[in-house]
Amino acid sequence: MYEREEDDDEEAWLQLRPVEPLPSQCCGGGCSPCVFDLYHRDLARWEAARASKDRSLLGGEESQNCPSHLSPETFLAFRISAMDRLTKDTYRVRFALPRNSQLGLRPGQHLILRGIVNDLEVQRAYTPISPANAEGYFEVLIKCYQTGLMSQYVESWRAGDTAFWRGPFGGFFYQPNQSHL
Repeated sequence: MYEREEDDDEEAWLQLRPVEPLPSQCCGGGCSPCVFDLYHRDLARWEAARASKDRSLLGGEESQNCPSHLSPETFLAFRISAMDRLTKDTYRVRFALPRNSQLGLRPGQHLILRGIVNDLEVQRAYTPISPANAEGYFEVLIKCYQTGLMSQYVESWRAGDTAFWRGPFGGFFYQPNQSHL
């Protein structure tokens, strides 16, 4: 009986173990933290919690309930308020921000979009095209490709759906009349 409880407990811990990202989940943009950095952090947290048998250590520090505050570490939900097809394969997608807040990105920064296609998680980097002072929304221009996994995900979207973003990323900041050579 005691051995079965240990097996059940072991199985429960293994179900809580973080899943290693696939190479395709990294955008290759040098993001910090990268999806692999987050995996290693979560794995270390899981190993420490398992060693001390303390599941409370698995909880993250950040909440996904307030999407007005972007996080480079946590994907946050944003509602799609409009989706306009500009060409046969290009969409302008508008995402709602709460209470007329602003996204707060600087030129040169981007966000990471997460999608699930055929039970495979995919992530891609996109740069918002909306004005920096846009209130209550941000927009992204997305080109879809016939064989692209993220493209399949994007083409399934409708107004009212939810998409998950994290960021901002990007260390190159545009400054008018400045040379960056």
